[in-house]
Amino acid sequence: MSRTQHLFRIGKNFRFEATRRLRDGSYNGHSFTAEAVLSSRVLSPEGFVADFGDLAPLKRYIDDALDHRIVNDSVTDVSNEGISEHLFTWARNHLPADIASVLEEVRVRTGRPQPLPSAAFATFEASHRLHGLHDRHPCGRLHGHSYVLSVPISAVPRLGAVPVLLRNHLRSAMHGKVLNEVIPGMNPTSENLAQHFSQWLMDRAMGVTIWGGTCLRVSETETSWAEYAGGTA
Repeated sequence: MSRTQHLFRIGKNFRFEATRRLRDGSYNGHSFTAEAVLSSRVLSPEGFVADFGDLAPLKRYIDDALDHRIVNDSVTDVSNEGISEHLFTWARNHLPADIASVLEEVRVRTGRPQPLPSAAFATFEASHRLHGLHDRHPCGRLHGHSYVLSVPISAVPRLGAVPVLLRNHLRSAMHGKVLNEVIPGMNPTSENLAQHFSQWLMDRAMGVTIWGGTCLRVSETETSWAEYAGGTA
C-alpha cells in the first residue's frame, strides 16, 4: 500500500572571497558560495525546518576563517569538495544540536550565482508576519519580500500551461497583498508556502502521478530558499 511522502528542504547561502594556494605555489582566487542545506519530513510548530538565524555561527566562522584569506590556512583539502566537508564537519560540531541534526550537507561552488532559467519561475511581491516567534525576532514584524517560485527546468514540459496559470494566480491573488490575509490559518514561512504552492500545482497538473518527485522552490531572498516535495511511495 502506498503512503504519502513529504520532504521539506531549505538552503542558506554564504558568500566569501578567498584564494587557494596550489601545489606549484601559485594562487587560485574565487568568489565562493557555501550553501548549507537542511531537510526534514516534519516542520517545527512555527513552520520551519530550521530558523535561518540559527545558522549565524556558521556565517561567523566563514567570515573569520575563510573570507578574504588563504583557504589553506584553515582547510587541509582546498578543493570545493574538501571545503564542503570541512564546513559540514564544523557545522555538525558547533551548531545547536537540533539544527545539526537536520543538516544534510554544505555545498561549495565558485563564481557568481547564475539567474534561474526564465521558463521555470514566477515572481511576486508581498508582505507577511510570522507568528510564534520570540518577541525580538525580526520576522514577527510585518515586512515584505520579493518572492521567486521555481521548479526544475526539466519539469516544465510536463507541466504544460500550468506555470502560466501559476504566474497569473500570483499576480492576481498574491502580488501586493499580506499573505496572512490571503491564506488565513497558515503561518506563511517559506516551507509552508512551498507546500501550499506545490499542492496548487499538483491540483492543476493531473495530480501526483505526473507531478512525480518534482520540488517546488520558494525563495524569499537571494541567499535563501525552501523546497517541498510530495508524492507517493
